[in-house]
Amino acid sequence: MTEDTGTPLNVLSHVNGVVNEGFETQGDSISVSNRSSFKEEHSRKGLGLYLSKVSKPINATEDYFKAHAKTIKYIVLGLLGAGYVAYFITACILDIERSIALVVLTSLAVVSKAYDLVKTYHGDSITKCFIPAQRSISYGHFKCKRPEQLISFGGVCMFILVIFIFSAHRTEVAWRSVFWGLGLQFCIGLFVIRTEPGLTAFQWLGEQVQIFLNYTKHGSSFVFGPLVESDIFAFQALPIVIFFSSVMSVLYFLGIMQWLIIKIAWVMQITMGTSPTETLSVAGNIFVGQTEAPLLIRPYLKDMTKSEVHAVMVGGFATIAGSVMGAFISFGIDASSMISASVMAAPCALAISKLSYPETEESKFTSEENIKVACGDEQNILEAASSGASTSIGLVANIAANLIAFLAILAFINASLGWLGGLVGFPSITFEVRSEIISTFALCGFANFSSLGIVIGGLSSICPSRRADVSSLVLRALFTGTCVSLINACIAGILFVPPLDCLDVFGTSFFNTTNIDLINCCTDLFGSTVNNGTISFEGSWSTVTNATLYFTNCCDLFDNAVCN
Repeated sequence: MTEDTGTPLNVLSHVNGVVNEGFETQGDSISVSNRSSFKEEHSRKGLGLYLSKVSKPINATEDYFKAHAKTIKYIVLGLLGAGYVAYFITACILDIERSIALVVLTSLAVVSKAYDLVKTYHGDSITKCFIPAQRSISYGHFKCKRPEQLISFGGVCMFILVIFIFSAHRTEVAWRSVFWGLGLQFCIGLFVIRTEPGLTAFQWLGEQVQIFLNYTKHGSSFVFGPLVESDIFAFQALPIVIFFSSVMSVLYFLGIMQWLIIKIAWVMQITMGTSPTETLSVAGNIFVGQTEAPLLIRPYLKDMTKSEVHAVMVGGFATIAGSVMGAFISFGIDASSMISASVMAAPCALAISKLSYPETEESKFTSEENIKVACGDEQNILEAASSGASTSIGLVANIAANLIAFLAILAFINASLGWLGGLVGFPSITFEVRSEIISTFALCGFANFSSLGIVIGGLSSICPSRRADVSSLVLRALFTGTCVSLINACIAGILFVPPLDCLDVFGTSFFNTTNIDLINCCTDLFGSTVNNGTISFEGSWSTVTNATLYFTNCCDLFDNAVCN
């Protein structure tokens, strides 16, 4: 018979004096396993207890920061602000001339913050002040100093009349939008062209833009080498377009352009009463091109009215992209005129578009809270910079081709004017300074037939469902955009007064006539005259040889106290 099965298994492992080393008893296995699990559990509890003790101060610190986040934020901002104020004061004390840019940037930051606060707390109240379309527009006094300014004023009236005659819905015109748009345009032009602070500010801004664009040479010199130092246009100006396009793409990626555009759009919206979508797109055209600006309102294009779509296209035709502006400035065109022309064109484009194609439908976008502006699709700044540079390649080719054509045409026109003038004794007839300024404003736009395809293709690709509307409105928008550019030029012609060369006036005028230039020069001479028994002159007249003769002739024509 077999042995009792209750015999322990560890005994069976030593049967007949032979040790079975590979045989483990069940009891030993359970015992070892229990001891091991106990040690692991004890170790985990000890580690958890240790981590709990260590993390307590960390958690307490985190809870403290969360509870006092606002206070800590204000303290940090206060310290940073105090540090910046100290830096700002030190820089101004050491060299105020060198710190002008810092002063301007700081002032812009303060104004922007004040703008946000006013809009946040008083935006609704301000908006209500502009709602009544029937209120009379403030009367602005304007003194015409030259007869040719009346020609420009007549041009404004003529273009408005023509657009009204060809308006799609003449009885539906919202005159509030028209008058406020033209008023904003005139006020901007008045500030820039006819006031000393405005002229100085935009001239300074133009100089800073030129300094900024000069950084292009660091990139183009690496690619083209010594050719950059030559006067070859392709190596001097066209790289600026690439650089500026890349910078604009980066600013768009960072959201800076969207922020600035929204601020400008808000001002136009509350004054003109236009919808947020069309206003946002037109404001965007100040800085970006006719295909980039609609991207700001891409999600809303499918639901916009035909009048709003028309306004979007007019804004594209009436303005130029920032990259093209940079190229124009590099050509030698006055930077302040280019910048002011772009800013002035925006409200005018919105106003004239509402005259050409008035709103007859009910807009779905009546509040700016419903409008969200997205940033670019790029993943980082480097991709944004690269994308902006790549998209400018076609633009560079178009600029080069158009310059070849238009500069040749301009040379022919100048030669023809000189020939025609020579036949009647004026061989030096050409485009004068005033005409150059007017031409700058008139040509500051994309209103040309080559842009038709760009607009149709761009808007159709963004919103295919509106292809039919875009195609039916694009010719009207082109005509309206052209008129906007010409009205912009007329406003410049009204406001711009070229510097008067009195020595040339006195040398060519007969002193038995009373033309406006002679009156102004004699008035200036009287103001610089000191009569203390003997006649003497101050200022620039003190160095003029024939000042006494000019003074005598002026006194023969005009009665002034200094002549007695």
